Amino acid sequence: MQLPSIVKQMGNVAGENKVYIEDYVYTYLNEIKLEKNSFPVRVALYGHAYSKEQKRFYFIYGASCVIEELENGRDQDWIKTQYFEKYSLIGYVNIYNAKKDIPDKKEGYFIFYESNEEMQNYMISCYERKNKALLQEENTRQELINLKDTIEKKPDFWEGLLQKLLYGFLVAITAIAVVTIDDYNKMYDFTEAAAWAVLAAEEMYER
Repeated sequence: MQLPSIVKQMGNVAGENKVYIEDYVYTYLNEIKLEKNSFPVRVALYGHAYSKEQKRFYFIYGASCVIEELENGRDQDWIKTQYFEKYSLIGYVNIYNAKKDIPDKKEGYFIFYESNEEMQNYMISCYERKNKALLQEENTRQELINLKDTIEKKPDFWEGLLQKLLYGFLVAITAIAVVTIDDYNKMYDFTEAAAWAVLAAEEMYER
């Protein structure tokens, strides 16, 4: 067992258990506290555990939100094989709201800084999944807006069609009148009546 060379102490670490959390993991756990709406959140921890005399040392190199992964069809065995194969599943921790310390214990802990490609790759996959979900949500929202606009435009379409049908009907009547009415006065009266019908149709359309 070799202790990390670059560490930062958080709180009182006088207890028998010494917890070392890699910086990427610490960032991930804090993001959970800020993003989740319901607490506590169950998180699986991956890393190494050692015993020396009466003390226990925990080195945490990976973490994953249990519920979130299960909702996406990925259990802890799959996560371990895919991202944290060289580590052990050393336990679970409950994350509470932003007023609580990490981890969910009164004892302090250490943050250490090392190259941690495994946790980095896992976090990238989480970001990509979130961005994809946001994009799908935005596309759905835009589709609903487009549907709403289409529905609102429908009355204009039907009103325009009705107006065209009325004009066509009146023109047809006028044409028939020209053919069938020989008397000039009668034809004049008919044409005047047709003109009034057109005006009435325009007023009805404007309403």
